[in-house]
Amino acid sequence: MPETTNVQDVRNRIIQMAREIEEYSQSNLPPNAFFSEFLKRIVSAVGARAGAVWMRNGGSRVDLLCELGLNNIGFTDNPEADSRNQRILMDVIGNGQACAYSPEDSNGMELPTQDVLILAALQRNKECVGVVEIFQRTDTPPQARPGFLQFLEQMCGYACRYLDQQDTSSGKQQTSELAEKFERFAGQLFRSLDVREVAATAANDGRLLTEADRLSVAVQYNKKTVVKAISGQDSVNRRANLVRLMEAMASKVIATGETLIYSGQTEQLAPQIEQPLADYVQESGSRMVMVVPLFETEPLIDESDEQKQPRKKEKKRVPIGGLIVEQVSESQPRPGLADRVELISSHIGTALWNARAHNQLFLMPLWRFLGRRMRWLEGRNLVKTLLVLAVLASVILAMVFIPYEYRVEGEGQLMPEIQKDVFAPRDGDIIGVFVDSRDEVNRDQELVLIRDDELELEYLSTQKEIESQQGNLLKLEADRSHAQDRGQNEDLARIAGEMREAAIEIAHLRDRLKVLTERQQTLHVRSRIDGVVSTFQLKQMLENRPVKRGEVLMEIADPTGPWRLELDVEEHRLGHILREQLKLGVTELRVEFRLATEPDRTYEGKLDLIATRTNASESKGSVIKIFVSIEDEDLKINRHIGAEVRAKISCGERSLGYVLFGDVVEFIQKYLWL
Repeated sequence: MPETTNVQDVRNRIIQMAREIEEYSQSNLPPNAFFSEFLKRIVSAVGARAGAVWMRNGGSRVDLLCELGLNNIGFTDNPEADSRNQRILMDVIGNGQACAYSPEDSNGMELPTQDVLILAALQRNKECVGVVEIFQRTDTPPQARPGFLQFLEQMCGYACRYLDQQDTSSGKQQTSELAEKFERFAGQLFRSLDVREVAATAANDGRLLTEADRLSVAVQYNKKTVVKAISGQDSVNRRANLVRLMEAMASKVIATGETLIYSGQTEQLAPQIEQPLADYVQESGSRMVMVVPLFETEPLIDESDEQKQPRKKEKKRVPIGGLIVEQVSESQPRPGLADRVELISSHIGTALWNARAHNQLFLMPLWRFLGRRMRWLEGRNLVKTLLVLAVLASVILAMVFIPYEYRVEGEGQLMPEIQKDVFAPRDGDIIGVFVDSRDEVNRDQELVLIRDDELELEYLSTQKEIESQQGNLLKLEADRSHAQDRGQNEDLARIAGEMREAAIEIAHLRDRLKVLTERQQTLHVRSRIDGVVSTFQLKQMLENRPVKRGEVLMEIADPTGPWRLELDVEEHRLGHILREQLKLGVTELRVEFRLATEPDRTYEGKLDLIATRTNASESKGSVIKIFVSIEDEDLKINRHIGAEVRAKISCGERSLGYVLFGDVVEFIQKYLWL
């Protein structure tokens, strides 16, 4: 009775394990998790020592997916165990039948361990993809082994059902993912009407959708083929050798209107395609090249049907470009590649055709720009824009029709009209300065004393020559008296001639001495007018320094007389002044000015004189000197020789816009006039 109870317990446990495996086979567990639980229950149900699940890796070997207890049975310690086990596993995969091996009846088969092996194949879509291997104890009864084998084969049926279910869900998932990718791709593709953007989207997103190694988009312009985009590149360098060869190859294929698939052989290709394709493959290193022509979109409405005209003969579709799909590692197109390329090619062709047709409209960039701006005028923005335009129109009208006084600016100094420069009469050294800055001087007052050593030396030399000639004359007079006493008539005549020469020389030397004396008097430099010394720091500038003839030593001005402004006006503004003088028929124009020492008060004067030549200015270029007379009595209090002034000369009325932006107008007239 107890033995019957134990057998019943074992049977119930096996049934429970089988139900659990069946439930797991209907779940969405990952393969590793499923087969781990699957193996635990198989080993526990049959009371085996160990178990393993092996899966094919696509080659001539199987890899271990999961195991239970292999370390305990010495499998990993035996270096030959894996190779022996591989042969057994490949046999099972080859015949697809469940089998058992024991050390006693292995029929010469070398087993990896000294255990009874029970194996069953795993199938997916009727293809053997793996093996479940159970390492059973050798002391199990031989008559129980068929039951173990049947149980394992039945449980493997559940595992096969799990694998089929995974393939089905994986296929559905892949189809769903592909649909989502294609939907995103189409949305991005038709989002733009720019040829470059459409080509870039087709190349980059299309490569991800087709899972190709590289995808390029070429556009056909009449007989010229241009590669617009290459996946993975921001821009296309058309001078690159690869791009030139790609364009040459694509041009030949697109002209045929047929899809080209190169997978390593070019014997059956047309001669005009074979050589460009071979050159490109050699340069790119691609093992598979597919070129798919793109065609223009057919109109949705036939014009001949609308106008009830006889339908024209169907014209040949004109290619507008092509897709260049490449694989680097495989020579055969990957599964589904051709279908995916065919799926996206028609959409890419439609998008390119729409973009080209859109950009061929006359002045499309201008219309696009205006369209974007016009959209901004919708709603409240229209009212705001009209108000801004009204304000701008008012400002422009005011600039054109409102008159305003135009004034020419000038900068200069406030100076007395009577002013004289004191010059050095000769080269020499200044040995005396008898006045200083701001000193009042009178006419003929000595200002500076100059010493001329050469003049003084010449003066002394002339005096000595006079004295020498006078001594010579006295000697000749004595010789004449002596000759008279002796009656030497010839000597008297000679002496008389020498005396006349000496007298003439003495007279000449005295005239020369007189000139030298006058020159010495000029070294005493004197003032020619009554006034004030206006030169700053005069003594520091002149004392004990050499001077050259004609050099300005100082300036003397008469502050008690009339004053005037000496202005520098830019040459290009002189025309406004002359035009106003001609218009009014007078030379005197009203001038307003301000002193730098009193910037808060404005004084008035009248234009008096315009210089007849221009002068060079470091800051303003060419300038004209203009003199302005002033009669303001209040200005007498603030007069300061050389005070800086800023003046504005009234030149009549001009439009407000010209007054504000006249410099811009003159610049355009001067430099941009043709």
